[in-house]
Amino acid sequence: MKNIIWSICLLLMSLRAMAQVTITNGDGSVLTTRYCHQDTDFLLAGNPSGGNFSGCGMVQRNGHWYFNPVLATQGVTVFPYQCQLTYTTANNQSVTKLLLIQKPVVISPPLQDFGMCVDSFVLRAEMLYAGAYDFVWTPAAVLERPDTSVTKGRIQETTEFVLTATDRVSGCRGADTIVVTKYPIPSITLSPGYALIKSRESVQLQASGAEHYEWFPIEGLDHPAIADPVARPQAPTRYTVVGYNSYACKDSAHVVIDIDESLALPNAFTPNGDGLNDFFAVKNMGYQGVHGFKIFNRWGQLVFETLDAVKGWDGMFKGEPAAQGVYFYEIRLALREGQVKTFKGDLLLLR
Repeated sequence: MKNIIWSICLLLMSLRAMAQVTITNGDGSVLTTRYCHQDTDFLLAGNPSGGNFSGCGMVQRNGHWYFNPVLATQGVTVFPYQCQLTYTTANNQSVTKLLLIQKPVVISPPLQDFGMCVDSFVLRAEMLYAGAYDFVWTPAAVLERPDTSVTKGRIQETTEFVLTATDRVSGCRGADTIVVTKYPIPSITLSPGYALIKSRESVQLQASGAEHYEWFPIEGLDHPAIADPVARPQAPTRYTVVGYNSYACKDSAHVVIDIDESLALPNAFTPNGDGLNDFFAVKNMGYQGVHGFKIFNRWGQLVFETLDAVKGWDGMFKGEPAAQGVYFYEIRLALREGQVKTFKGDLLLLR
C-alpha cells in the first residue's frame, strides 16, 4: 500500500513539474500568439529558465531568445501562416505553442519619388496581398482623397508624403514614403511684343528666361531653335516661342508681326551712274506678284516696260539716256490677298 501511495505522489510531482513549463513574453506577460509580419525581434522567455527554444523564427543573442516574424516566414507565400515554437527545459521537459503570422502589409511596387513642372499630380499605391485596407496619406491638406489608395493633389513646393495602410482584418500596418518634387517654371520674356514691318523687311526677335527655345510657326525664321531668330514673314504672323529649362519645364510668349503693304516709290531719281538713286523701282516690293510695270512720257508714249518691279527703270529709252523731265508710271501688282491693284503716278527724271 505504501508503495502505491509513493508512486502516486511521484506521478503528481512529475505532472506538476511538467505543468510548470511555460513560454511567456519577455516581460512575463501571457505569450502573444498572433503577430504582424514585421522585421522586429520580440523577446520571449521560457520557464523554468535555462532551457532552449526551437522552431520557427527564433534567434539567441547575449543569452536571450527572440522571435522574428519575418525570419519565421522565409520562403512562405501563403498567409496567415502558423508555425510551432517549442521550449525545452534542462531536464528535457518541453512545451509547444502555435504562433500565427498575419499576411504582410506591403505597398508594392514601392512608391517612387518623382518631379513635375505643373502643380497637380496623382498618387497611386497597390498592395502586395489582396484584402481590405484603410489608407491614410499625410500631409492630407493638399490631397483630394487622403483616405484612398489613389488620390489627386496640388502642391506649390517639394513635399514628402507618407502612406500608411492598415489591414482591416488583422489590424497590421505597413507604410511607405514618396517625395514629390516641384520643379521651377521658367519665365519667358519676349521682345518686341508687336512689330510692323514693310514687305521684304525683317525684325530681330529676342527671347530670354529659358535654356532652350522652339519657335512656331517656323516659316519666315532664319533659325527656329535659338533665342534670337530673325523673322521675315511673308504675311502677318503670330509667332509663339516656347522656352524650356533643365527640368523640361516650359513657358511661352507671343509676338505679332504685321506687314505694311503700301507701295513705296520715289518721286524722282537720278540715273547718272553714281550708285545713288539710279533706278526708279518699287522699294518695298514684298511678295506681291508683278502684272505690269510701265513708264510713259508726257505724250503717252511707252518708254519702258518690265515685270521686274524691284530692279525697275534705269532711265534708258531705246538704248539712249531718256531726257530729263516728268514721266508717268503704271504699276499693276497682285497683293497678298490675290487681287490685282493698279498704281499710277508721276515721277521726275533728273540729269
